[in-house]
Formats: sequence, C-alpha cells, structure tokens
Amino acid sequence: MVAPYVVVLESTKACDLACKHCRAKAIPNRLPGELSTEEVKRLVDDLSESGVKLFVISGGDALKRDDLFEILRYSSKRITTALSPSGSRIDLGVAKKIMESGVSMVSISIDGPEHIHDEFRGVRGAFKMAKDAVKALKSAGIPVQINSTISKYNVNELELLKETVLGMEPVYWDIFMLIPTGRATKEMMVSPEEGERVMRTVARWRTQGINVRMTCAPYLVRVVNEMGVRPVAPDRNYGRRSVQGARGCMAGNGYAFVAYDGTVYPCGFLPTPVGNIRYKKFSEIYENSLLFKSLRDPSKLQGKCGLCEYKTVCGGCRARAFSITEDVMAEDPFCTYVPSVMRLRA
Repeated sequence: MVAPYVVVLESTKACDLACKHCRAKAIPNRLPGELSTEEVKRLVDDLSESGVKLFVISGGDALKRDDLFEILRYSSKRITTALSPSGSRIDLGVAKKIMESGVSMVSISIDGPEHIHDEFRGVRGAFKMAKDAVKALKSAGIPVQINSTISKYNVNELELLKETVLGMEPVYWDIFMLIPTGRATKEMMVSPEEGERVMRTVARWRTQGINVRMTCAPYLVRVVNEMGVRPVAPDRNYGRRSVQGARGCMAGNGYAFVAYDGTVYPCGFLPTPVGNIRYKKFSEIYENSLLFKSLRDPSKLQGKCGLCEYKTVCGGCRARAFSITEDVMAEDPFCTYVPSVMRLRA
C-alpha cells in the first residue's frame, strides 16, 4: 500500500484572525458541512491502518471546534498527532488540555516582530496572543514549532525575524515562502531573486547551528548543493527525504491535505480536488488517484523541471506552478535555475 508520510486536516474554516494571505479564506464562524467527530475518527483509523506517520490538525483555527479535544485524544492514541492553531485562543488552561490530549507538537505562526506580524495577520494584538500562546504551551510541557511565512511584508527583515523567533526558543523553526492561493495574491509573493536570497540565508543559518528548515521551497535542495553544504544524491525512493532542512515538493508525494468538508487535495495550496473521504477511503484515493500517481512520477514533469537533474529531489513547487500557469505539472516559473542539459544545448 502506498501511504503519505503526513496528512493535514483542515478541521474548520473558522478563525478569529484575518490573515492577508490565508489559504483557507477563513471566516469567524464555522460552516455547515464540516466533517463530524465520527467522520474524523474514521479518517484517523484509515490513516493509522495505512501507515501514515504524522497527522496534523489545522484550520482555520481547530480550537473553534468544540469536539477538538475528543478528536485529539482519539488520534493521539493511534497516530502521532500535531496541532496547528491560530494562536489566538491559547492560555495556560487550554495548553494543559492540549498536553493532556497526547499531542506531540504544536505549531504557532510568527512572521516578524509585533508591527509586521499584526499587519500581516490582520488583527491588532495578534503578535502578543501568539507570543503568550508559545509561553503557555512551553509551560505546559508541549514542544513548540514556530512557522514563518515569507512575503513582501517581511522579506527585507530576515535578521529581525530570526531574532524574534529565536527569542521564543522553539524546538523547530519552519520557514514557508508564500504561494498565491486563497487570499494571498501574486503581489504578495517575493520575487524569484528574493527567494534565492532567502534560501541562501536559511542555508547559512543552518551552518551556524540554527534549527531552521523550509517548506514549499523545494529548490533549497539545489541551493545547499551550490553552496557546498552537502551533496544531494537523487532520491529515487518513494516520497521526499529531508536533507539539510530541505526536501522536494511533497504534494501527493508523501503529503496530502483533507479539507473541512472531506475533499482531498495534493496539498492545501494546490486547489485540484481528487476525491472526498465521505465517499471513498482516503487511503484508496491517495493510492489510486491519477493526479497523485503523476505527482509521484518525475517523468511527468514538464518544461525545465522535467529536464532538471534535481527533479527527483526537488521537482519544483507544484502549487506555485499551478498558481501561475494553471498546469499542475508545468515547470515552476519561480525557479531561477537552468538545468545542466539546457546549458549544454545552448
């Protein structure tokens, strides 16, 4: 059986924040049609039985669901479970309930110091709420990961972002470069040249002992090679392995996303539905979907991504390619690299 390493559940679209880049286009109140408690439990059973290693409950803000702790207790007994809330509803009491539910990790978003974070998240006081949430979670004994989104709002403040995040002493720091999906627009994206600078900065931080990695930046595999940090041999095995904090695009290839209503996508930033767990098991959708099969086959990549020597360990960001070209398998326009075979032809 083919199974992803990680599955993320968008448990609800309800959230108290109004983030400018929100993938979910979150709203204040819950929508009808959310997966029920029992439907989520059946999903958990399926994931556990099929060999999925990590289940992440996200949103919106999962804490807007009144059955969240019941779900967390159930899933944590069957599969390693992480929680990704908005950070706006966590005090010490809530943190203790999260800890008692058996969750292995909680991630909180921090996009810069207070003025940058509040502007990006759309609510004055969002930074203080997130910072207080991190403090409460750590006090309750829960490992905390900080997630940061890089956009036009903070790309020129990387050192300030680093100081802010490291001051909170997270176990992990994960940096994501914005993809124009949901409320995020192309104007919010960093340029390809700025993206290269971000990746080289992250790679340099790692050589300094900072535990930072990147998501949705598969090109980092190539960048660390160019910098001589560590050579990367093509990974022809199933899925994507992490090398120096970098891994190739995992959409449908080690990763999948289940929306609030049960619709399955290759990732949350790639709006190409492949089925719904209300009508077919997730494990069957993941294994048999033609799109997922294509995403797991580097020979299906088009343009320079299909010619690139890094296609098995990078593959380009499929969501970014789709957002710009409307073709899932097209070459990723965000990548500045010219494959060696194209240079030889020139």
